[in-house]
Amino acid sequence: MRNLDEYLNKFKNEKKQIPQSFTNTIKNFSPSKKESRYWIMKFNEIKKSIIVATSLLLGTGVVFAGSKVVENIWKNPETYEYSQKITQKDKEEAISEEKAKEKAIEYLSKIQLNKDVGKLELTKTFRDNELVWSVGFKGGVLLLDKTGDVRSINIPTFEYKIPYNYGITREEARKVAKELLAKYNPYESNEGYELVSLKRNMENDEGSYIWYADFYKKYGDLYNQYEKISIGWIPTINGLYSLRIENSKYENNEQIISKEEAIKIATEKDKQIEKRYKIVSTEAELGIDKMNTEVVYREKDIENYEKGTINFNRDENGQVTVKDDAVFYKVDNRVRKVWEVTVYYDHYKYDYPEKFVYFVDSTTGEIIGGDRWSGASKQINDLFSDEYNLIEKLD
Repeated sequence: MRNLDEYLNKFKNEKKQIPQSFTNTIKNFSPSKKESRYWIMKFNEIKKSIIVATSLLLGTGVVFAGSKVVENIWKNPETYEYSQKITQKDKEEAISEEKAKEKAIEYLSKIQLNKDVGKLELTKTFRDNELVWSVGFKGGVLLLDKTGDVRSINIPTFEYKIPYNYGITREEARKVAKELLAKYNPYESNEGYELVSLKRNMENDEGSYIWYADFYKKYGDLYNQYEKISIGWIPTINGLYSLRIENSKYENNEQIISKEEAIKIATEKDKQIEKRYKIVSTEAELGIDKMNTEVVYREKDIENYEKGTINFNRDENGQVTVKDDAVFYKVDNRVRKVWEVTVYYDHYKYDYPEKFVYFVDSTTGEIIGGDRWSGASKQINDLFSDEYNLIEKLD
């Protein structure tokens, strides 16, 4: 009896859930026996203490995931005022013009481009309203984020004298792409970056005068498309045509939540939002995704969310304006391992079933975002299978 007593107290002391197999055994005990009544009473006492502890922890932003206690990461989204105007607060939030110029010259010198910097302008991106420094230099435009990290470079092809015999093979393009990664990567190391896409601007290798390569950071079997470097270049002379960089670090969080648990979490949430259609099937796979506000907007106004008009009006000429009653939300820039749970509905559009993808955090079980079409794992699989992606294809 003492060993069984110690076994039950272990769950009480460590705030762990009692296994279902033991619960079923207790239920089969006979209440007519004194010893059985003791264990039923003991079991209920410990189970109650665990429930109370769990409730207290949930109130302080802590959740149970399996037998572990983990902190919540999802916070109520903040609202912000959408405006393309640059305010004094924006100027204080971003690095100074002098510092932006210094950062631009430093990077342009590193990659051996003309460092004669011209006009600098602090602007905002249209979609996310994020602050960026636009830096003009001889031959192109460099964009820096508000902290001074490189976001992109654009150089028109007319800045280059394209050689007559510019054609190269895809094998040569793969080799050059990796060399250019080492040259244009603004960070110290290329470790972890893998070539995921290699494309050209014409139908054959020899006739293509621009090549494009995408590199993603890889963690185990998963790719983080938010840590990427995309390079476009003129072959033979290897002149830089375009450069896109994103550096949202993956937190490499632990997987605690099971696939079945993730599906249950997502479908329960969906029933609160989608009242028009019924769920007919689900699927889930692990991926690396960024926290976003998609579920927040969808829950607020599902029909306008699907039309893309929840905060914007679009007239017959395609002109977009912000609604008077628009409310914009933002969340932390966090990249996590999630279960990408796709729910399919009993409604079809253009011969395809309507669907939505929920991002269920694999550690905490919280819904931290979503997507109307697909999660990162499917997007990357589609990238590999793209008929125009020559990364693995032979001539």
